[in-house]
Amino acid sequence: MDETCKYGSCELPRGKALGLCNAHYARQRLGRAMEAPIRNVRATDQERFWAKVDKSGDCWNWQAATMRGYGIFRIDGGNQVAHRISYKWAHGSIPAQAEVDHTCFNRGCVNPAHLRLLDHQENGQNRSSANSNSKTGVRGVYWNEARSGYMCAAYVRERIFRFGPFDTIEEAEATIVAWRRVNMPASINDQRKAG
Repeated sequence: MDETCKYGSCELPRGKALGLCNAHYARQRLGRAMEAPIRNVRATDQERFWAKVDKSGDCWNWQAATMRGYGIFRIDGGNQVAHRISYKWAHGSIPAQAEVDHTCFNRGCVNPAHLRLLDHQENGQNRSSANSNSKTGVRGVYWNEARSGYMCAAYVRERIFRFGPFDTIEEAEATIVAWRRVNMPASINDQRKAG
């Protein structure tokens, strides 16, 4: 005799009524949708976590609650950032003061292959693009009216490094990218760009 719920492909154990699990029985009695997913209260933390992830692409995208684009998962009595949990499970503990950086620049990604440990300064170096308020649209490049040219700048360990003026945005960008490739090795986009 089959001891599982008779509704669809539900594999939960039968309850005491109508051959349904307790969850489906309650839904039928209250007139609620029977096809909605049933939360498995016996699921492990990892089963609950990975059930909220879409692994169909290179990035494994979080499909549940988010905050500022980062996945949020309830575990150990509180909410934690999903990509940190994924990193911990795949690579071990995260040292104090370390940050988990996305090499793919996708905040919702929890693929451990796309995550690495950096300190706060290095994490800030790994930017995908210019600041949203940039007037040139090029990271680290700005127009300086007094010098009648494009300037470029970078911050490392609370020091600012400035170069210029340059006649074109392209010259300024080439200079700052070359500088960041040497002095900001955590900056993935700069490492990918041709010298």
